[in-house]
Amino acid sequence: MSIRAELAHSQDELESKVIKVCLVTNNLTLLDGIILLGLISAFLGIGIFGSSKTETTEDYFLAGRKLKWHQIGFSLFATNFSASALIGITGAAYVIGIAIYNYEWVGILALAFFALVMVGVVRGSKVYTIAEYLTERFDSRVKVIYSVFIILMLVFLDMAGSLYAGGLLLNQFIPGLSTHVVIVLVMLIAGLYSVVGGMTAISRTDLYQSIILILGAFMIAYFSFSAVGGWAGFMESAPKGSLNLIRGFDDRAVPWTGLIVGVPIIGAYYWLVNQNMVQWVLSAESQTDARRGLLLAGALKTLGLFVIVLPGIAAISLIPGLTEPDRIYPAMLAELLPAGILGLVLAGFVSALLSNTDSTLHAASTLVTMDFVKRRHPEISSHHLVRIGRISTFVIIGVSAIWAPFIGNFGTLFEYVQGVLSYAVAPFVVVYLGGMFWPRATSNGAIAALTTGLVTAALIGLFGDGLGLFDIHYLHVPLPVTLVSLVTLNVVSRMSEAPDVDPRLLWSATRTLEATQINLARDRWIALGLVAITAASVIIFW
Repeated sequence: MSIRAELAHSQDELESKVIKVCLVTNNLTLLDGIILLGLISAFLGIGIFGSSKTETTEDYFLAGRKLKWHQIGFSLFATNFSASALIGITGAAYVIGIAIYNYEWVGILALAFFALVMVGVVRGSKVYTIAEYLTERFDSRVKVIYSVFIILMLVFLDMAGSLYAGGLLLNQFIPGLSTHVVIVLVMLIAGLYSVVGGMTAISRTDLYQSIILILGAFMIAYFSFSAVGGWAGFMESAPKGSLNLIRGFDDRAVPWTGLIVGVPIIGAYYWLVNQNMVQWVLSAESQTDARRGLLLAGALKTLGLFVIVLPGIAAISLIPGLTEPDRIYPAMLAELLPAGILGLVLAGFVSALLSNTDSTLHAASTLVTMDFVKRRHPEISSHHLVRIGRISTFVIIGVSAIWAPFIGNFGTLFEYVQGVLSYAVAPFVVVYLGGMFWPRATSNGAIAALTTGLVTAALIGLFGDGLGLFDIHYLHVPLPVTLVSLVTLNVVSRMSEAPDVDPRLLWSATRTLEATQINLARDRWIALGLVAITAASVIIFW
């Protein structure tokens, strides 16, 4: 049963609560407006007028492969902590408690795994996109399937979700500003500097947007804990069971079985297989920069427990009775923040909105340009490819803007995102990681694995949610889909002729250690420290 279905309430109660939340439009003072508009103008100026080379495809799409570790780390963090994450995670914490943090700590482990194990192969492949890697590892059929799938996910899930979240919050604080107007404004701001400056401009703005985002998140946390009476008051007021991280099999949010078989697969897709995240690793100046950027992103993600999840739980006692999870974050801003601070936190929210939008836009336009246009017209010049990338940026954000308002029809924002990921991503995780770690995987095996995996997911959705023949939690879906895809990849690959694979496309422990022997030893301790911090947080809230 969905979270939304379990939040039973009367129509009169719902309407009264919505009216209460809508009254927050009166809380935005002139000072808040000045701070908000000033920071947005600064972001736009930094993105447009900063120095950016965009003459070649490598300059435009991968920032000339010159990004430093701190740029990569902050950009990964800003892209992850999107507007939809702020609203979705806070709302989920309000409803289900700290169990929502399971997605975050699994993501931290995924980043550490990427940094220590996979970064050498990804960097060494010298590709622009994961789809290009799949072409060299398998064939163009696999690339086309992956590219189409990822573009759809970026447009209808990542970007549309952020635009929906932005409209949901900002139209409550600025009278007369509809969701559609918010979406258009974000399109213009993020789209403009993304088109003009490419990846370099995005990384430059993400650095400053991350700082504002972190400051805003800390402000929310500070005023939440102050209002609830500090840590002792928080522990006393937290509802029974809300601080239990590991839940039972019948938990409606994150059952322990779903944590084992579902969340890791979703995390593997998001951090290891998603072009929106991997593009930052491909843009690094060196393998060391890529690895340390991933570890920095993991370290920054540890803040999520304290600045997003726990404040969402504190809001249960501070703002009781709200029945729409997606309205919790706006209500917290309205009820808890004084003038001036509200403007800063709203600027942090807009920073998250812009950071996710610009990165997602760029990832989608890179896939369209490099995996489809260049494939059909290999003779096309770099200048024309950059121009096509800019045009595709506007087309992509336009489609996302059209779809964004419809997300409200699918329950909560959190359910919408996690439900789609649970059904759709497992076959792509199997094929991508299988191709990297198993030399015997063939192109026919990859095609068969993708086909059978997607068909299995569709059948589960049809007979489960569609016809209601059985009840399955969405976090239990990735396991059968993964098993079907794995078995198919193995069987069909062994029935096919063994492929002749370029060694640079395969993971090798010996080659990785030889290439980075000095720096890897130092970074390994950083990664182990990150894992230890993550493990400590899990143990504390077990």
